[in-house]
Amino acid sequence: MKVLFRILIIATCIGIIIYYSNGVSSQTELLEGPPSITKPVVELEPSMPSEQFLPRPATGISTLIGKTSKEILETYSTPKRIDPSEYGYEWWIYDTDNGLLMVSMKGNRVNQIYTNNSEIDITPFVVGEPLDDIYRTTVLGQEITVEIGDNIYIFAMNEQDLHERILVKYDNLYAQLYIDHETNQLHSVRFLDGETLVLHKPYEMQFIGELYEASTPSSYMQIDINLANRRQLTDLANSLRVEYGLPKLLPTDTLASLADYNSEHMFLEMMDSQITNDEYAIGDQLNEVQQSYERHGVNVATNYKDAIEVIHGWMNSKEHRTLLMDEEFTHIGSGAFMNYYTQLYVKQK
Repeated sequence: MKVLFRILIIATCIGIIIYYSNGVSSQTELLEGPPSITKPVVELEPSMPSEQFLPRPATGISTLIGKTSKEILETYSTPKRIDPSEYGYEWWIYDTDNGLLMVSMKGNRVNQIYTNNSEIDITPFVVGEPLDDIYRTTVLGQEITVEIGDNIYIFAMNEQDLHERILVKYDNLYAQLYIDHETNQLHSVRFLDGETLVLHKPYEMQFIGELYEASTPSSYMQIDINLANRRQLTDLANSLRVEYGLPKLLPTDTLASLADYNSEHMFLEMMDSQITNDEYAIGDQLNEVQQSYERHGVNVATNYKDAIEVIHGWMNSKEHRTLLMDEEFTHIGSGAFMNYYTQLYVKQK
């Protein structure tokens, strides 16, 4: 009888270990965003060639740039939520069945707007438009100039940008076209004014005059910004999954906390060479909080301007896209700390 009792105890312990342990885990490499290269123009050319730009669209959401918050409320009603950003503006988040609409407000006026919703008018473009059509109908150049007062900022796109993150100049307006590298179609678009483009510095940039930069957020504000990035990462990931016919992942506070902690750990590891990855593993943390799962995956990124750029980066990286679009995962947790981002995917038992 005692032998049988011991066998039952051992079997129970093994069952608990199996239940709370993950047989399959996937940890991708840290995906780094485009390097931020900013340098002053040492020697000004005698005559800079006149730059071609397109007339500003007369219809579509790009016409909202410069509108007041009252006009946005009249058009789209109250947003789902309002998120702070590290650049001094606020994101108004509108979540619809067919995608996201994100309106950025600075000083009570719209300074940028983003959407991946195929039903929203993004004239002169269309979500899902083939890249070849964009090349054929749009005036493109590798260099784009922005003038703010007496200051001149010159952005240069590389070959990868021209295939995945195209910058288009209009009359006092700019558009960033986010291309899905796998389908070679337009996935989403961001319209923005010149000041916001210079503030982000999303491409290699040279400048003449003063460098326009955002103020450093307070530590309290940075906490709110981290939480905002967390929410946006989850919204954007689920929006992408729905676009491809996959179910949304259910966000949980437990997974989000683990993702936050992982992002903070990566930041501290960057700051202190004595901290190593061996000291921290997502799988171990899942077990410690008794989070039961069959398998999990982790996407990580750094050096991106915001959550929009992070998701676009993962979407166009084969190994990161595989996790992001895995049909077996059921739950999600997103985390951010400064410019380090983590997204944790889990298939629960």
